[in-house]
Amino acid sequence: MKKRVRLYNFLIDSLVFFIVVIILSTLFKDYILEEHLKYIMISLYYLYYFVMEWTMGQTVGKMITKTKVVSSVTYKKPGALRILIRTLCRLIPVDFFSYLFIPVGIHDRVSKTELIQF
Repeated sequence: MKKRVRLYNFLIDSLVFFIVVIILSTLFKDYILEEHLKYIMISLYYLYYFVMEWTMGQTVGKMITKTKVVSSVTYKKPGALRILIRTLCRLIPVDFFSYLFIPVGIHDRVSKTELIQF
Protein backbone atom coordinates (compact mmCIF):
# COMPACT_ATOMS: atom_id res chain seq x y z
CA MET A 1 0.00 0.00 0.00
CA LYS A 2 2.55 2.57 1.08
CA LYS A 3 4.81 2.59 -1.98
CA ARG A 4 1.88 2.87 -4.38
CA VAL A 5 0.12 5.52 -2.27
CA ARG A 6 3.33 7.51 -1.93
CA LEU A 7 3.74 7.41 -5.71
CA TYR A 8 0.16 8.62 -6.19
CA ASN A 9 0.72 11.40 -3.66
CA PHE A 10 3.87 12.48 -5.47
CA LEU A 11 2.20 12.43 -8.89
CA ILE A 12 -0.88 14.33 -7.72
CA ASP A 13 1.18 16.93 -5.84
CA SER A 14 3.47 17.30 -8.86
CA LEU A 15 0.46 17.90 -11.11
CA VAL A 16 -0.97 20.48 -8.69
CA PHE A 17 2.39 22.21 -8.50
CA PHE A 18 2.81 22.11 -12.29
CA ILE A 19 -0.53 23.90 -12.67
CA VAL A 20 0.56 26.51 -10.11
CA VAL A 21 3.85 27.00 -11.98
CA ILE A 22 2.03 27.56 -15.28
CA ILE A 23 -0.35 30.07 -13.71
CA LEU A 24 2.35 31.99 -11.83
CA SER A 25 4.75 31.92 -14.78
CA THR A 26 2.06 33.38 -17.00
CA LEU A 27 1.13 36.06 -14.47
CA PHE A 28 4.68 37.14 -13.65
CA LYS A 29 6.54 36.57 -16.94
CA ASP A 30 6.64 40.31 -17.66
CA TYR A 31 7.76 41.25 -14.15
CA ILE A 32 10.32 38.65 -13.12
CA LEU A 33 13.27 37.36 -15.12
CA GLU A 34 12.88 33.72 -16.15
CA GLU A 35 16.11 32.85 -14.33
CA HIS A 36 14.77 34.33 -11.08
CA LEU A 37 11.34 32.79 -11.57
CA LYS A 38 12.99 29.36 -11.57
CA TYR A 39 14.40 29.91 -8.08
CA ILE A 40 11.11 31.29 -6.82
CA MET A 41 9.30 28.18 -8.09
CA ILE A 42 11.80 25.85 -6.43
CA SER A 43 11.28 27.70 -3.15
CA LEU A 44 7.51 27.52 -3.57
CA TYR A 45 7.73 23.76 -4.15
CA TYR A 46 9.25 23.20 -0.70
CA LEU A 47 7.05 25.86 0.86
CA TYR A 48 3.99 24.01 -0.49
CA TYR A 49 5.00 20.82 1.34
CA PHE A 50 5.92 22.66 4.53
CA VAL A 51 2.79 24.80 4.80
CA MET A 52 0.33 22.08 3.78
CA GLU A 53 1.80 19.38 6.04
CA TRP A 54 2.28 21.76 8.96
CA THR A 55 -1.17 23.33 8.87
CA MET A 56 -3.28 20.37 7.75
CA GLY A 57 -1.02 17.33 7.98
CA GLN A 58 -1.73 16.74 4.30
CA THR A 59 -0.95 17.93 0.82
CA VAL A 60 -3.54 17.80 -1.95
CA GLY A 61 -2.24 14.36 -2.96
CA LYS A 62 -2.59 13.07 0.59
CA MET A 63 -6.12 14.47 0.80
CA ILE A 64 -7.12 12.55 -2.31
CA THR A 65 -5.51 9.29 -1.12
CA LYS A 66 -6.86 9.79 2.42
CA THR A 67 -3.45 9.78 4.06
CA LYS A 68 -1.83 12.17 6.48
CA VAL A 69 1.47 12.83 8.20
CA VAL A 70 1.72 12.05 11.90
CA SER A 71 4.50 11.93 14.45
CA SER A 72 5.89 8.40 14.64
CA VAL A 73 6.29 8.93 18.39
CA THR A 74 2.82 10.21 19.37
CA TYR A 75 0.77 9.45 16.23
CA LYS A 76 -0.60 12.99 16.46
CA LYS A 77 -0.07 15.96 14.19
CA PRO A 78 3.67 16.77 14.10
CA GLY A 79 4.94 20.16 15.19
CA ALA A 80 6.51 22.75 12.92
CA LEU A 81 10.08 21.58 13.64
CA ARG A 82 9.36 17.97 12.60
CA ILE A 83 7.64 19.19 9.42
CA LEU A 84 10.53 21.57 8.68
CA ILE A 85 13.01 18.70 9.06
CA ARG A 86 10.80 16.52 6.86
CA THR A 87 10.65 19.23 4.21
CA LEU A 88 14.40 19.91 4.30
CA CYS A 89 15.08 16.19 3.90
CA ARG A 90 13.24 16.37 0.57
CA LEU A 91 16.27 18.34 -0.65
CA ILE A 92 18.35 15.16 -0.38
CA PRO A 93 18.58 13.92 -3.97
CA VAL A 94 18.02 10.24 -3.15
CA ASP A 95 15.14 10.85 -0.72
CA PHE A 96 12.42 10.01 -3.23
CA PHE A 97 14.14 6.77 -4.23
CA SER A 98 14.79 5.71 -0.63
CA TYR A 99 11.25 4.30 -0.43
CA LEU A 100 12.12 1.78 -3.14
CA PHE A 101 14.82 0.16 -1.03
CA ILE A 102 13.95 0.68 2.63
CA PRO A 103 10.59 0.50 4.43
CA VAL A 104 10.90 3.95 6.04
CA GLY A 105 12.22 6.64 3.72
CA ILE A 106 14.74 9.31 4.60
CA HIS A 107 12.35 12.20 5.22
CA ASP A 108 10.17 10.06 7.53
CA ARG A 109 13.08 8.48 9.39
CA VAL A 110 14.99 11.69 10.08
CA SER A 111 11.91 13.77 11.00
CA LYS A 112 10.33 10.96 13.04
CA THR A 113 7.12 11.19 11.05
CA GLU A 114 4.95 8.61 9.38
CA LEU A 115 2.31 8.51 6.65
CA ILE A 116 -0.91 6.84 7.76
CA GLN A 117 -4.13 6.07 5.93
CA PHE A 118 -7.42 7.01 7.59
